[in-house]
Amino acid sequence: MQSNWHHSLSLAFVEGLYSEYLKDPAAVTADWRAYFDAQGGQQWSGPPTLGPNFPRRSLFNPPGISRQEQAEASAADVQDRADQLIRSYRVRGHLVADIDPLGLPRPPHPELEPAFYGFGPQDLDRKVSARTFHGTGVETLRTVLDRMRNTYCRSIGVQYMHIDDLGVKRWLEERMEGTENRLALSRERQVRIYAKLFDAVLFEEFVQKKFLGAKSFSLEGCESLIPLLDLALERCGEQQVDEVVIGMAHRGRLNVLANIMGKPAADIFREFEDTDPELHMGRGDVKYHKGFSSEHRTPSGHLVHLSLCFNPSHLEFVNPVAMGRVRAKQDRFGDRKGDRGLALLIHGDAAFAGEGIVQESLNLSELGAYRTGGTVHVIVNNQIGFTTGTCDSRSTTYCTDVAKMLQIPIFHVNGEDPEAVAQVVALALDFRAKFKRDVVIDMYGYRRRGHNEGDEPSFTDPLLYQAIARRKPVADGYLDHLLSLGGITREEAEGIARERRSKLEEDLSRARSKTFVATKDSQGMFWKGYAGSSETSVPRVDTGLTHDTAERLLGALARLPDGFRAHPKLERTLELRREMARGTRPLDWAAG
Repeated sequence: MQSNWHHSLSLAFVEGLYSEYLKDPAAVTADWRAYFDAQGGQQWSGPPTLGPNFPRRSLFNPPGISRQEQAEASAADVQDRADQLIRSYRVRGHLVADIDPLGLPRPPHPELEPAFYGFGPQDLDRKVSARTFHGTGVETLRTVLDRMRNTYCRSIGVQYMHIDDLGVKRWLEERMEGTENRLALSRERQVRIYAKLFDAVLFEEFVQKKFLGAKSFSLEGCESLIPLLDLALERCGEQQVDEVVIGMAHRGRLNVLANIMGKPAADIFREFEDTDPELHMGRGDVKYHKGFSSEHRTPSGHLVHLSLCFNPSHLEFVNPVAMGRVRAKQDRFGDRKGDRGLALLIHGDAAFAGEGIVQESLNLSELGAYRTGGTVHVIVNNQIGFTTGTCDSRSTTYCTDVAKMLQIPIFHVNGEDPEAVAQVVALALDFRAKFKRDVVIDMYGYRRRGHNEGDEPSFTDPLLYQAIARRKPVADGYLDHLLSLGGITREEAEGIARERRSKLEEDLSRARSKTFVATKDSQGMFWKGYAGSSETSVPRVDTGLTHDTAERLLGALARLPDGFRAHPKLERTLELRREMARGTRPLDWAAG
């Protein structure tokens, strides 16, 4: 065995292993047993030295010290190794945390194993001081280990040990380790979380059934975003925040509009009908790009004004716009500390890692002319970018690694553990309120459908989507959890479901009514002077093709190379295009 242990491990640690080996070679791990065997086993007297060959003695057993002193030195050695184990969980616990709802395996890390520090099974019941592990006194090593795993390796993985400020690290440790990273939730809050989860799941299922094949860029697989935002706004109310500006892309926007922003579902359903393009004055806006403003009443009774920025259709370009809007509001109200206004940015995992404007915006966050008192970043991490997996889309462990440059905490959380999501939201909002700095929540989920509803993801990742197809919605799993705890009854859950389904059916009926009138934006008064119209100054250009040219080009696009066998679903699509080329089927938007 090639080893450089003398550069990285204490001599006392190695001597401790050797002592165990002398008593019972099976008591040490196979690699150390092989090392000691290679050195001569129980006859080993150590490597030759260039100087005088003094008898080998332990650093903790020098000549002339008493048994009591030896015991104290041995206890100090055990405590030192226990402290190293605790620190390793703080630094590397996130690497083995259960943050992926798909349960994809994560490799074990040797520094999180007691054996790495010379502890065997017989040592787990030894008493050690947990003075560096907040909220405890003297505990068994087994208890300390369980508490560290509960805090850093369950549904939450935390990166914070890169922060230089000791006060920030101590604050985070006290908040996390004192509760083992779990929030005590009342029955009322648990039921509210479930209701929001159900709203999110139901909205997507309803849209998929009623508007078959229509693009909506659904939130399915990451529905915990809705209770996450609801909990964040609740915390904002408790902290007396008056203005929240939200920036996000297309993924899940319709769900956020309906279930967070308060946009009437009937207005959204009407937009699926594509009834009156003139209403948009030629802007070409689509329903999953639109913004909205509303007044949100939190459970504590505080009124928060919400602004969802329009999506510019260029990923992450909205970030400085949302942050700038918050800064403008703060300047207008004299909010120099950033207490009253907050920017909340919702990112995709691939975009957060891949778009340069993310790093540029982060870099501005601590500058005096741009500071807003901290932005809350939420990553809707569905672990895929269009059709590209994480191993081919970034060179870092996490999509959030660029944010470490700000020395801020990054909370990775399993989106299918809603109560872990609640804990992370509380930590993130409280951190932002106390330290006036950015904070990142990386919520892991998956994407149940393709990039949009017209895509078939099993073409590019069949095994992954077979696993996804077997998963039940997160609301069902959380309901099972609450039923097992007695936090909700089956009748209450069925009542919530009936009420929500009935409301959506009514909204759809109203949207399809000939007498339908869209709800006026409450902020419309500020835009009375805006004069917009359809584009009239650009001359019309004939862009059509002759029938022969179209037939030749479409035929070529649908022709397969000799000997090539297409996927059955793809072959059906190609046959449709051949029919379009022959003129026996009307052209669609995907024809060419």
